[in-house]
Amino acid sequence: MKKLILLGLVLVTGVFANAQTDVSLKINHKLGFEDFTLGAVGTNNLGYDFKASRLQYYLSQVTIIHDGGTETAVPLEVLALVEPQEEISTTIELGSFDVTTIESVRFYIGVQEPENNADPSLWPEDHPLAPKSPEMQWGWAAGYRFIAYEGTSGAGFGSYFGLHGLGNENYFEVATDVEVEAVGEALVMNVMGDYSQGLNDLILNTDIISHGATGAAQQALINWRDDVFGLFYSELPEETKVLNWSIYPNPSMENVTINFANETEVDHVTITNVLGEIVQTIVVSANQQQLDITIEETGIYFINAMSGDDEMLATEKLVIE
Repeated sequence: MKKLILLGLVLVTGVFANAQTDVSLKINHKLGFEDFTLGAVGTNNLGYDFKASRLQYYLSQVTIIHDGGTETAVPLEVLALVEPQEEISTTIELGSFDVTTIESVRFYIGVQEPENNADPSLWPEDHPLAPKSPEMQWGWAAGYRFIAYEGTSGAGFGSYFGLHGLGNENYFEVATDVEVEAVGEALVMNVMGDYSQGLNDLILNTDIISHGATGAAQQALINWRDDVFGLFYSELPEETKVLNWSIYPNPSMENVTINFANETEVDHVTITNVLGEIVQTIVVSANQQQLDITIEETGIYFINAMSGDDEMLATEKLVIE
């Protein structure tokens, strides 16, 4: 399975100047290019299939990068126990900030010191750091499980993996671009989390039980730092035909023209965002050589030329500013 991380920055501009804007971080939970669910079959980078039976992790110490590189730290008390096993996405309300254009985000996986080594019973019952069942706190000295990832793998899924990564030395920072959407007067930073990448470089044909700050548990935390989060899209098959077409202007403010020249195989065009969601489908009439489209929301999109059999003939990245 091949993925490309988008390097382009997605900008949201305009209407929030000189005002405090509510900002949230939305993690979209994925297993490859499908939504993450417990029991679904995933595959790591070594080709081993697995099924997850538990997945929880802590996310903390968020920093918003905005308006040409300005960094704004979110208050440290904003901390979340992310549980992909219970929802297809997790939205973390970060607070109100003086931002207009958001470029990227940084955050840590785990719990910062000294909270990591504090007494969990001192927190209110509904707090992310309060005692949980199943337990997320390993002990006062060791601290919380930063990640708890469990499931089955190997032949007939007869092997077990249990990875509980922890340790202040493994409190790793993640940096990623974001897809920003305006929801009313608030800004939502979308990031994808692909948890098949969380098992990268682990040989899953035998039991793996790793609780601690080293070994397979540490490798899982490294994977969370380096591989799990980003903006992803599928690469075209190698045999995809190169069409004689053009899309202009690109970048565009809103209105775009597609010129198919003498192409006759295109049946319809789909427009997808960086999360792989189809936002428009336009039918192409027989012998139609030009198509005018309008996309009102700023962001990065993909214009996909499709055959009548829903085969992707070509794709092109489009930036709406």
